[in-house]
Amino acid sequence: MNSTAKHGEAGKRIVVIGGGIIGCSTALHLLKSGAGQVTIVEAREPAAATTGAGAGFVSHWSAGMIPLGEEGLRLQQYGLDFYKELSELGEEIGYRRNGTLIMALTEKGRETFVRPVLDSPYAPAEMQDLNAAQIGEKMQGLIDPTQVHSGAYNPHGIQLDTKMATGVLVKEIVKLGGVFRNGTKVTGIQDLGSKVKIGTDKGEIEADGVVIAAGAWSNELLRDLGWHLPLLRVLATRVVTDGRGLPSTIPTVQCRELGLWLRETFGAVMWGTGGHYHSYHKLGDDWIEPGQPHKADLMQAMNDGDLARLQEVFPPLRGSKMASWAQGVPCYTPDRGLLIGHVPGTTNVVVAGGDNESGVSHGPGLGRLAAELMLGQAPFFDPARFRLERFERGAYSTDAEVEAALPSWTSEQSKTMFANTRA
Repeated sequence: MNSTAKHGEAGKRIVVIGGGIIGCSTALHLLKSGAGQVTIVEAREPAAATTGAGAGFVSHWSAGMIPLGEEGLRLQQYGLDFYKELSELGEEIGYRRNGTLIMALTEKGRETFVRPVLDSPYAPAEMQDLNAAQIGEKMQGLIDPTQVHSGAYNPHGIQLDTKMATGVLVKEIVKLGGVFRNGTKVTGIQDLGSKVKIGTDKGEIEADGVVIAAGAWSNELLRDLGWHLPLLRVLATRVVTDGRGLPSTIPTVQCRELGLWLRETFGAVMWGTGGHYHSYHKLGDDWIEPGQPHKADLMQAMNDGDLARLQEVFPPLRGSKMASWAQGVPCYTPDRGLLIGHVPGTTNVVVAGGDNESGVSHGPGLGRLAAELMLGQAPFFDPARFRLERFERGAYSTDAEVEAALPSWTSEQSKTMFANTRA
C-alpha cells in the first residue's frame, strides 16, 4: 500500500465510480498521492457485487496461467505485497500465505497445464514440482493422492476474504478523508474539459476527474462519452460448504482438467467450476442490476453437475452440505488483457477494468495505475500493454462479438480456461 510519488496534479476533486476492490484501491492511492477530495460513488455498498463474490486468492498468474507477461507479473506482485500490508493493520481479512497448487490429474494434464507453469520465465525460483504423494501430504487430507498425478506449487500464493479486505480498505479511505456515497446510481458523465459533471439519481456531482471502476456496469457509464469496452460479461458461481474441520494452512487448488478452483475457508471448502459459467447475454436479461446476481437454478446446476466427480478427488466434500453461495459477473476481453487508461476523446476520465476474473489479484495495482494517470504522475510501470486503444473504436460492440473472438469459450476441449483465476 505504499503511496506513489507526490508530484503531478495533486489537490484535485476526484470521483471514483464503483466500490469494489479496484475502485477502493484507486481511492486509497488517490488519497495517499495527494488528491484533495475523493468521493466513491457506489450503486449499493462496497463489495456488494463481483468483488464480494470473489474467492480471494492471489498468485503469480503470469507464470503459465494468464498471458499478461512481465506487466501482469508486476501487478500480481504488487497485489501480494498490498494485501500483506493490509493484513498488518490489525483487522482480520482472512489473510494466509498458504501458496497455490496448479494440479494435474493425468500425464496429459501435466504437460498441458502444469509444465507451462514450471517452465515459465515468470515462475518464482521457489516454485516446486510435486508428485502425487507430495500433494497428498501438503494438502492435509483435502486431496486423495491416488486420484491425482502431479502439480506445480507456488509458496508465494495467498488467500484472503474479499469482503473483509474491502471493509478494511473502506475504513482506511475514510480515515484519510475519503467520502462514500453508497446507494447512489450514476446516470451520466459529461467531460467538459475544465471539469466533469456526474449525474446521479440523487443529484449532480462536479469534479476535476472521474475514475470508472464499475466492472460489468462500466459500458453503461461510458455510453455518453462515446466509448465502449470490449467486455464479455459472465455469470460465475461459488459455493461454500458447511464446516469440514479443515486446517487453515491448506493451499489454494487450481485444476484445469476439472475446470476447478478450490480452497479452504475458515474450516469449510469454497469451490467453483468454469464449466458452469454463463455468458450473461444468453441468460435472457436485458441488463444486470447493480449488485450480485442470485440465479439459484444455475447454482444448483453447478452443484448437482460437478459435486459427485469432485468428491472422488476431494474427500472432505463427501457428505458436505451447502452453507452459502454467491455469484458475480467477471468480464473477459478478447485478448484476455486488462484495461487501464484515459477514455479516448476525454481529458478527465480514466477507466480501469477488464478483470478477466482476476480483479482481486490485479485490483491493487490497477488502482495505483488509475490514481497515477488521473493525477498526472509517472506510472510505476508502463501500462501501454493494457491501453484501451489497442481495440479499434467500434470493434466488439456487443458481448456476443467478444465471445466469438474467444474460441476457447465455446470449445469443449478448452472451456476450462475460464476457471484458472477465480480471484
